[in-house]
Amino acid sequence: MRLPATLAPWRQWLDWFDPEPAAALGDLLLRLHPLLGAFRLRALRGQVEPEGIDDLRRRGSYERLLLSEWALADAAPEEFDRRAAGGEHLFLSPKLIARQTDALTVAVFDSGPAQLGAPRLLHMAMWILLAQRAQAAKARFLWGVLGLPGELHAAEHASDPAQSLRELLDARAWRFRAEHGFAEAGQAGTGAARAALEQQWAQWLDAQQPSPGERWSIGAAASGFGLGHRIAIAAAGAGELAVTVSSAQARREARLALPDPKRASRLLRGQFVLKPQAAPAAEEIGPVRVVRVAERISLKQPPLLSANGLSVAVPLLDKQVVHLHRLTSKRRLGNPSVVHWTGPLLAAGIHAHVFGGVVAYSRPRAHPGVYPDGAPLPALSFQGLRGFVQGVRPELLNCSPDRGRWAPMAWVQASARDLGGRAEPKPELFVLESGNLWRWRPQDSDGNPAKFAPYAQQVLAMVAMHEAWIDYLRVRDGCVEVATTRPGQPGDSGRALAQARCPGQIQSGWLHGQRVRGGYRHSAAVELRLGGHGGERSALWRLLQWDGGAGSADFELILPSEWKVIGIDAPRDGGPALIAINPDRTAVMAIGENERRTLYQSGTRLTVGSVAAGGETIAVIDLQGRLVVLHERGVSTTIYAGGSDAEGDGDV
Repeated sequence: MRLPATLAPWRQWLDWFDPEPAAALGDLLLRLHPLLGAFRLRALRGQVEPEGIDDLRRRGSYERLLLSEWALADAAPEEFDRRAAGGEHLFLSPKLIARQTDALTVAVFDSGPAQLGAPRLLHMAMWILLAQRAQAAKARFLWGVLGLPGELHAAEHASDPAQSLRELLDARAWRFRAEHGFAEAGQAGTGAARAALEQQWAQWLDAQQPSPGERWSIGAAASGFGLGHRIAIAAAGAGELAVTVSSAQARREARLALPDPKRASRLLRGQFVLKPQAAPAAEEIGPVRVVRVAERISLKQPPLLSANGLSVAVPLLDKQVVHLHRLTSKRRLGNPSVVHWTGPLLAAGIHAHVFGGVVAYSRPRAHPGVYPDGAPLPALSFQGLRGFVQGVRPELLNCSPDRGRWAPMAWVQASARDLGGRAEPKPELFVLESGNLWRWRPQDSDGNPAKFAPYAQQVLAMVAMHEAWIDYLRVRDGCVEVATTRPGQPGDSGRALAQARCPGQIQSGWLHGQRVRGGYRHSAAVELRLGGHGGERSALWRLLQWDGGAGSADFELILPSEWKVIGIDAPRDGGPALIAINPDRTAVMAIGENERRTLYQSGTRLTVGSVAAGGETIAVIDLQGRLVVLHERGVSTTIYAGGSDAEGDGDV
């Protein structure tokens, strides 16, 4: 990428971006750089030590007298004495150096509510400026966020240098948390909370060896110089930000115009590079459309479908990247949206064609809440989920995020009508893991992890209904029940919306929900391991359907265990049917009470699949790394043929 000569010092960092966002950031760098002043990194020096020989001199300690002079003392003692009296002896002069122990500069960014949005653009620019200053001084540069005292991050990742900058963008909080002990109840998010956090940072940095020579506080306006140098960012006129750089030596101010909103939005979303792509070539073969895409997808994670079946996401192989495809227009297919995340995903979901996920950190972090013995809990980070940033990780939520498959997740928000107009609707986040249905709300982020209880237990499946609430299938008192989180409706603590007696040990279950003729239809399939039905290698599936809570279908199917059930479907004009992959993994079948129908026949073995929990879409992945989407229960098919052979990543 060609850059103006004035931006040459920051080329290493601007090369991470496409030309347009790089130009936008470059303008900010040029305006901010003069405000920083002279570099004042304090050189930390150890004791003076000799290193080699610097010169020969006529003065010095006789311990460093040349050997040839000592030889003269043995051969001609009188000459030796004469040379000593005349100051003619030669001595070794060592080279003395004071070693620099470790030069270090630290920047702490305020990721709180006052800095959300446009100020984060200046955070990115300051991150680059300080990283370049430290590199030029042969120093280390580390950064952290104000809300997590003592947690520092390196400037670059070996695999993806720009990943650290994306982590900075993802480190945002809607309020500061009170459980650190820095604020009284009701003070979270105030200037007092920020000042207390800065004090914690200062105490922690003072205790480090070496202590950082240059310390920067970047964020909202406050009194004093922060950790040493303060950069205060605040809104000014329309499309402008006011920046004040203050220290004990100087104070400088400026007003900076913001970049074009489109470029700024790309930067804030972490979309630094958009690879130029032509529209995917779509080949029509009867009812099948083959769409060519370049990337290889993972074969382990089943395709992630939105509840309505209009969006599908697949992770790319060996990358923290997702391709999100929109399926609403079957004949006009565009490039997928590219979504990055910053850690191992524990759960994921799609809401209104927006991919969101829960990142579970495997190492302890400075995070609100601790185990009873005082050890910090691993944190949860919510990405792409409006209204959520970080959350408590309950003790029972102990699954590994590296297992290769994401737990089901749903982001929902009730409407004002659902609440009777009594209150402003708040979003809710639900994650289903190992039979426990967890709920997070914005007001629950300060909960005690040790007391964070599941919203419901013995839950088999869930489905987001109209993106406003979820209905879920659970087991209770020998019954399978459909319950709901819809405000004003019977939920976990009341009676079920629908139920059926179900004796036997239930192994797994699926749920499908849709609106039919002004009411709601729920279809469920539960798997029971029972003897006497085809042998122990067979599974008994019981399929149930309720219209408005009244039972309309109830029958059993026996399938050999070699079949791979991937969900349940419920056409509006027919009964429920299992959707399964046959034992040779070459066909997707719909198995109902009275028929078996082939929805898709494949020449390549299939690995994993999914069924939309509230729509008419089915998606599977084959061993060639192709995503196969069946629209309207197989009426038409789209195959996203990407990459090449992905051996070793299958899960058949």
